[in-house]
Amino acid sequence: MTHAPPSRGTLFAAARALAPSLALCVASALSTAPVAHAQDEEGASELAEGVYARVIVDRTELRTGPGASFERARVATRGDVFRVVQRASTGYWFRVELPDGTFAWIHGDTVYNHEVSRDEASGGRILPEVFAPPALPSASGEIAVQFGILGFFNGFMAIRPALNVSPELELELNLAGSVGDGGRILVGSGGPLINIWPESPIVPFFTVGGGFAVSDPNADEFLVESGMVGVLYGGGGFRFGFRYRITIRIEARGYAFFDENRITALEEISAGATVFF
Repeated sequence: MTHAPPSRGTLFAAARALAPSLALCVASALSTAPVAHAQDEEGASELAEGVYARVIVDRTELRTGPGASFERARVATRGDVFRVVQRASTGYWFRVELPDGTFAWIHGDTVYNHEVSRDEASGGRILPEVFAPPALPSASGEIAVQFGILGFFNGFMAIRPALNVSPELELELNLAGSVGDGGRILVGSGGPLINIWPESPIVPFFTVGGGFAVSDPNADEFLVESGMVGVLYGGGGFRFGFRYRITIRIEARGYAFFDENRITALEEISAGATVFF
């Protein structure tokens, strides 16, 4: 059995019947494509590599999210420059890259967006892809854990929590212990710590303080007498800041252990990591 091919009139009638449906599909496709693109641009679009935000107010807070209710990440001051990577889908907030490689949000009314070179944005810092300033300007405190030697013979460890009064001044507690063949020394002391150039990737610092020490000698030739003695110290060192908030601290301190009969001087050389909070 054979079928006759459809006539031209039949094909024309079928095309007329399908035309509204085809037009609706095409219109729907053309209308939804720009909407999706616009949402991408508004919600999570990455901006050009050379777009930076320069702070134009005396002081502004950067947040962990696009809103004033989010936790403060750090404080920026006039002239600070950050690379802009994203604009929030709601509100006038920009997601920016901080010098330490982490990210935060800043309100658009506090910055001026413009294009600059990466060298200009880095502020002349050497190897900005590796080094970054420590979080001293926005930190409320610090805890350092260090290992080294005391007196060139005894092992040494110190835990040093500090309260940041300002980026330049900290009040530090020095809790340290030393163990060697001759015995053990436990030190509890504290004092101010002065930071030089706190916004630099390499931060020199100086410290002085005093407290007490408890000595437990194993031999008669141990340098410090048995029992509790007073202690004074002074010294300094450097913090080396790296991206992603990695900070290494090295330092040297001189200690004077004393009682009513004698004074003993010992030197500490130590290094370790420090965390800001």
